[in-house]
Order: sequence, then structure tokens, then C-alpha cells
Amino acid sequence: MSLWYASLAVMSGLLLSAYTHPAWLAGAAGAWAAAAAFIPRAHRGRLAFCSCLSILAGLHFYGYEILQQSELKPLAVQERSVWVRGEIASFVKRDGDVARFFAVVREWREEDGSWQQLGLNETIVLRVKLSAAEEAAAVERWCTGSELEALARLGLPQGARNPHAFDYARYLHWQGVHVVGETAFREVRVEAAASIRGSFQEWQKAGAERIDSLFADQETAGYMKSLLLGLGQDVTPELEAMYANLGLSHILAISGLHVTLVSSMFMWCLDRLGVSRRWGLLATVALLVGYILLVGASASAVRSGLMGGVGLVCQVAGKKLDGKEVWAGALLVMLAVNPYQLWHVGFQLSFAVTLGLIVFVPYSQHVLVRVPVWIRTLVAVTFSAQLVSFPFLVYHFHQFSPLSWLVNLLATPVLSLLALPLGYIALVLALIHPALAAVPVWFTTWLLGWIHEPLYALEQKVIPFTYWPHPEWWWVILYACFLGILPILWNRGYHRKRDVALCFALFLGLLAAARQPFAGSEEVRITFLDVGQGDSIVVEIGNQKVYLMDAGGTMRQPAAEPWMEKRDPFEVGKDVVLPFLMARGIEKIDRVIMTHGDLDHIGGMEALVPRLFFGEVLVNGKVPEEKEAKIRELFLKKGVPITTGAPGQVWSDGPGIEWKWLHPGETTLHGNDASVVLQLTAYNKTVLFTGDIEQGGEAALVQNGLSPVDVLKVAHHGSNTSSTKELLAAITPKAAVISAGENNRYGHPSAMVLQRLGEHGTAIYRTDRHGAITLIISPAGLSWRTQKLDT
Repeated sequence: MSLWYASLAVMSGLLLSAYTHPAWLAGAAGAWAAAAAFIPRAHRGRLAFCSCLSILAGLHFYGYEILQQSELKPLAVQERSVWVRGEIASFVKRDGDVARFFAVVREWREEDGSWQQLGLNETIVLRVKLSAAEEAAAVERWCTGSELEALARLGLPQGARNPHAFDYARYLHWQGVHVVGETAFREVRVEAAASIRGSFQEWQKAGAERIDSLFADQETAGYMKSLLLGLGQDVTPELEAMYANLGLSHILAISGLHVTLVSSMFMWCLDRLGVSRRWGLLATVALLVGYILLVGASASAVRSGLMGGVGLVCQVAGKKLDGKEVWAGALLVMLAVNPYQLWHVGFQLSFAVTLGLIVFVPYSQHVLVRVPVWIRTLVAVTFSAQLVSFPFLVYHFHQFSPLSWLVNLLATPVLSLLALPLGYIALVLALIHPALAAVPVWFTTWLLGWIHEPLYALEQKVIPFTYWPHPEWWWVILYACFLGILPILWNRGYHRKRDVALCFALFLGLLAAARQPFAGSEEVRITFLDVGQGDSIVVEIGNQKVYLMDAGGTMRQPAAEPWMEKRDPFEVGKDVVLPFLMARGIEKIDRVIMTHGDLDHIGGMEALVPRLFFGEVLVNGKVPEEKEAKIRELFLKKGVPITTGAPGQVWSDGPGIEWKWLHPGETTLHGNDASVVLQLTAYNKTVLFTGDIEQGGEAALVQNGLSPVDVLKVAHHGSNTSSTKELLAAITPKAAVISAGENNRYGHPSAMVLQRLGEHGTAIYRTDRHGAITLIISPAGLSWRTQKLDT
């Protein structure tokens, strides 16, 4: 029985355990017993072993879940403040005036109580608020293994509040974490304690400081710290975004290339020192263990270290290496230690791409035989990595640039085979004397500047087919089957020109299906995004047109001191609206409606303009203030026309779908009362979008005449200055949507507004309680979906 088949059985057992009822264990055993009579005797042993292994993997998963159960969760549900005692279990990341890290808790107590021992140590995420530069400096000296005691307010991690957004609670669940805590620096006591990981972390910090001293340019220094040491937190947000948009993020992850380079350089040095090959190989294996710990022991680093170590041991033993078996062995070891790793994105990408290289690259030796081997291999490596990583990237990040293939083909070899070794050479030479590192440092800096300049220019272009809709489960399975059957067909002789053409046609068909060209063709989908205290509404007319009404906005005060500056501050347009549009595969907004100039409605537009195509912008026609004027200028520079409307103006987006401009017209109203008000009629259902109009604007609407509506977007986040009795009496809405921030300081929505809506029997949906709210209008009627259950 090969490790390859064992790894497939184990993964299937883990997936079944995570997504199905535990009864599948008995069902699998029963199915095997029933099928045994029909299976040829030669295959019974292998299939029986796979079935048993799958069941054992399921039992292992259930057992691991029991060990991960939280004793602190009842306290977190009540948001209790308690003292916790344990140790720091991860790198401490400081971003401005906040530090975060994982902590292993052994004991807890009430503020005036005695310590209570946990049955099992529990990992939590601790967020430490800082109030002085001295505290920030002290936090950066904390390291893994240090003893910790803190008074923390416990809570539950936040889930995704918008469709396909990053789900922090789910992410932490697969890290074995169910509770988060908040504290202040003055409430934390940390004592240094000796630990192996802490020592390696100190060496990692020392390496980072040396890189800072060698590379004067901050962007280059941050890049090299990630490339050489796995310290990605110092990469500038602009560089990180550029690498992500062009599909180059994998370069910054510690991978097999790093392991190969480090081990080869070390073995070369040992060989020059006269060390025998056997002892040199064994010493290199020991070096790899230290190297993996030094660079942070990420999933890709551990996988690379395991496979590299096994390869070296096989060389010592004189045994032939089977790449798939080594891959499977590394996977089994890592999943045996922690089965939750199967749901870690880094783990998935590392193992999937490595398997793709093992399986597909050898076939490059049989095609284009007149082309030099190194070119064939380079093309095969790039093509295989992109082919295998594609479904993971579109599933988790909804992004894959068509230029990624070419950019990786041209940039990855230069960055990996020049910048990486030069960086390590500079570090080693600097240990002797910093002056010796001057040449590799200068050349690396020049090389990165020479490469990054055109990459930045390319990244500024809006490239079609870069954003991909969240794939359906059946598509993921079809794509996996396609990849799995390719090597089988090749090995059976199906690699003639017509066979290759057929496979390429199937691949193009899968790409077309991934775009979901026929999804929702006869429906209008309206998504009221949860952007906190603000408005942002996406209206999709079938698969033909997209409207964006406002884009939220983030009120942000400048940092009081430089050390308090966030590395990448949260901004609604960049961090909420754009990811949603990406997850829907939306690359063009046919009409942008900026209802009025308030920051909480239009502030997010600034981040969207460089990333999307636009048809036109509709505004209220008033003289714009500073923020709106700046955003209008961005649209005009991009050649997007800006227009306004007049009461009674009507346009259609297809049979049965009609828009009507209701407000404003030529009026003295200004501010919130000058908000754009539109009415959408789709399949005989009517939705009224009211912006932030208040009593004056509503009175003008009622005076001009209104008819009953099915859905009302409640004005001004449910403020008592809107949703007057006169308006509600005129439109008698069957349902209302209120966009308001969770626990907002304004007390929105007003209790009086809720009461007035209740008097009309109106069903109420609120983003502060439900998260994003999706209304789907089709010929069959209305249907609602909410991101969260009502709480």
C-alpha cells in the first residue's frame, strides 16, 4: 500500500468528518462490507486498507475536535473580564498602537478570585492596546515562550458580515482558537522564559535588524525580510497588493526553492571544507530543522523541510526517491500532528502546487524537444503552478490575473534565482564585515527596482478577467477531476495533437464555466452591504448591468504620533466593497450613484476608481464639497462621464425592469435632503432607494406623488429625522432595509422609526443585526438572504 493512496484516504476521511454527520463512519464500513462481494479479490486488500484508513482519519478528526473544545467560551459569551495566565505562543505583531499574538492559557481567575486550572491548555488571540511609544518598544521585545499574565476582556471572534468576505471566526476555528481577548499594556505582565522557539525568534529578529542596517530603502528591506526570513509584516502594503494582484505572492513565502538553495549552499561549503558526503548530508538535515524554525515554521516551510530532509536521507541511504510518495509522507505527518491544517490556505497552496510540479513538469521533457531543456522546464514549472493554484486563488481570494502566467514566467526566475541567493550571500558576508555585503546589497537593490518599476506600472492597469466569482462546489470538483485525469490520459498514450487540443478545449470550457455566464440571468439581485455606519448598495440586473449606490466611508483621525500609524489602515471601499465586487466577479460598474457628498456614503469610492471599469456616474447636481470634488476628479481623469437627472426621468434595463429618478430636481434643498432618490421596478416589484433624505426631502417626495412600494431602503440609517409618518403612509412598504453600524454611537436605528414601521406591518432587515442583506427579485417574486441570523 503506497503512501500516495494513504494520503488520499486520509484527506477524504477528514473532509467527510468535517462536513457530514458522524454516521458516515458506520456507513463507510457497511458500504465496504456490501461492496466486497463485487470487488475482484486482487483489489480488496487495497480498498479495505483505504476504507479503514479513511475511517481512522475521521476518528482522529473527531478526537482532535474534542481536544480543541473551549472552556473559556462561556466566559467569552458573557464578555467577562478575567485574569489569564500562560505563555506567548506566536510572533508578536505590532501595528500602530495595537499588538496581537496567540497566547496559550493554562489558568484563569476572577479579578478577586483564585486561580482555576484549565483541563487542557487553550489558545486564544490577545489584542493589547498601547498608549505610549515606550510600550510599543517593550512589546517588540516580547517573544514566543515568554510567561504571560493579563487582565483581558474575553469575547467571541467576529464572523463574516458580507458574502464571501474574510471570516475571522472560521479562520481562528481552524487555528484551534475560539476566544479572543482585549487588554491594555498596563494590565499585562510578561516575563522572559527560555524556549527553543523563542531563541530562534530572537535570531530571526537579529537577522531582520541586520537586513534593516544593510538595505537603506525601507521597501527593499521589508521585501528582503519576507523573502529571506519569512517576516511578511514589514512588506509595504503597496508592494504586497501589487504582488497579490499579479499573482506573485508565492515568491514571498518560504518554499522548496529556499530549502534547496540553503541546503545546496551549505553542502557546497561543507564539501569545500573536506567534510565527507555522508556527514555533510546528515549535517544539512540538521541545518534544515534549524532553518525551518528560524523562518517561522509556516506550512510551506515545514512541508519543504520535510520533503527536503527525506530527500537527503534517501541520498545517504542510496535509495531512489519517488516524489509523490515523499509528498504524501509529508502530508500524512503534518495532518497527523494537526488535521486542521487541511483548511489552512497556505497548507493547501503549498501541497497542491508541489504536487502539480511533481506530476506535470516531467511531461515537459516530451514536448517541444527542439527547445532547450531549461526553457521547457521553466515554462512547465510556471504553467503547472498556475494551473494547479488557479482554483485555490479564485476560491479564497476571487482573483487571478490573466497576466499572471506571463509575469511569473519572466519575473519569478529573476527574483528567485538572483534576488534570493544574493540576499543570503549579503547576510552571510555581513556577519564577517558589513562592507563585504555592499556589492550584493547594491545589486539586489538595483535589481528589485528594475523589476518592480514595470510591475507597478502593469498593476495600475485594469485588466479584464482578473476578478472571478466565488466558484460553485460542483465546479471545484470538475476542475479537480480534470487535473486528476490529465496524467492518466497521458500515460495511456492520449497525447497526440488532437488529444492535446481536446484537453485545451475542456480547460477553456472550465474557465468559461468559472465565470458563471448564465447565473442569475432572469433576476435582479440587490445587496445591501454591511459597511458599518454608512451606505453601499450593489444592484445586479441579471448578468448584464451593475449599479453601485454609494460605497460607504471610513472616518479616520490622523495618528497623534508617528509610532501610532497603522501599516495598512482599514478602509471600507478597499476592505469591504471591493472584495464583495471581486467575489461576484464584477469588473465593470455600469452606473455609479453618489447620492450625496457625505463621507459615509462616498468615501469608499476613492479605492474603487483605480480597480474597476465604469460606465457613468450619477450625482445630485449640487456643487460638490471637497471630498466629493476629489472623487469626481478621479472619475473624470479616467474618462467617466458625470451626469445628473430630473424628477420623472425614466430608463429601462430590459423587459420589466425600469428605473425612475424621483429626487432632487431644481430645489433649494441641500445636504442630506438633496440625496438622490431612485425607484426601481423589476418584475412588478418596486424598491425605493432614499439615500439620506430627511423631513424636507421626504415632504418634497410626498408632494410630487408616491405610490406604494414593496421594499424601502430606510433613509439616513433609521434616524428619527427621516421615515416620517407621511412618507410611510404614502408608500406603505411591505419590507424595509436599514443600513446602520453595529453598536453605532448615534443610536441608529431610532426606536421611533422602528415603531412607525411596525405600525404599517413592515418587515425590517438591519445590517447591524443581519450583516449584509440580499434581495433577489425574479418573475417568481421576492426572496431574502441575510449574512447573519437575527440576534
